[in-house]
Amino acid sequence: MRFSLFRIAWTLLHLLISIVECIKYSLNAFRRKLENLLYGPFVEYEIGSISKRVKLIDKIPSHLVVIIGNESVSYRDLANIIVWCIAAGISFLSFYDYHGILKRNEAELVKVLSEMGKEHIEKIVWGKKTNTNGILNKNGTKNGFKATKKICINIFSLSDGKGSIVELTKSLGQSVLAGHLKTSDIDQELIDKKLLSEFNIPDPELALYCGDTCSTYGFLPWQIRVTEFLHMSTHHKIKMKDFIHILEKYGKCVQRFGK
Repeated sequence: MRFSLFRIAWTLLHLLISIVECIKYSLNAFRRKLENLLYGPFVEYEIGSISKRVKLIDKIPSHLVVIIGNESVSYRDLANIIVWCIAAGISFLSFYDYHGILKRNEAELVKVLSEMGKEHIEKIVWGKKTNTNGILNKNGTKNGFKATKKICINIFSLSDGKGSIVELTKSLGQSVLAGHLKTSDIDQELIDKKLLSEFNIPDPELALYCGDTCSTYGFLPWQIRVTEFLHMSTHHKIKMKDFIHILEKYGKCVQRFGK
C-alpha cells in the first residue's frame, strides 16, 4: 500500500514538472513572437536611418572593435551593434571580452540575432580565421581592405592576446631547438608576420572601450598601432543615436600617424 502511494506521488510529481516545463516553453515561444512583431519594424527603421546618416560621415571604419572589459555581457545590445554595423557598411567587427564569457557563449549571441531576423545571420561570416584575400578598402581608411556586403565577426578573449604571444614564443623556441630556425632569424618582422597570419584580419581603425577604466585589457597589442580609441560608458542599453554619434566623432578624427 505504501509503495503504491509512493509510486502515485512520484508519477504526479513528474506530471507536474512536465506541465510546468510545457507552460514555460509556451510562454517563451509567445514572448519571442511578440518581440519579433514589436521589434522587427523598429530594427528595419534603425537600419534605414543608419544607412542614410553614414552617407554624411567623411569616413567609416572598416574594422570596429568593442572592448567589453569588466562589464557583464548583454547579448541583445551586442546583437544590435552587429545589425547597426551591417547597416553602416562596416566590414569587420570584433568583440573582445577579457574574461572569455562571450567566447564560451557565442551560441547565445547567434540565438538573439536569429530572433531579430534570420536575414542578419546570412550576412555574417564568423571566426578569427576569416579569409580576407583580395579584399580592398573603399571607405576612406588605409588598411588595404575593401568593405563587403557581409560582415566578418570575431570574438576574442585574453587568451588570444597575451596567450598568442606566449604560444608564439614557445613555437619559436622549439623551432630553434629543432634546428629549423636560427636565433638571428627572429626579429620584429618575423614576429609581426607570425602573429598577423594567425588572425588574418585588418588592423582596427576604431576601438570602443566600455566601462570606467581606460584600458585595452590586453586586446591583440600588435594590431592597435594606429587604432583610434573612444570611450563608451557601457554597451548596455546602447541606443542607435549613441552609435551614430560615435561614428560621427571618429569621422572627424585626424590621424597623423606620428607626423
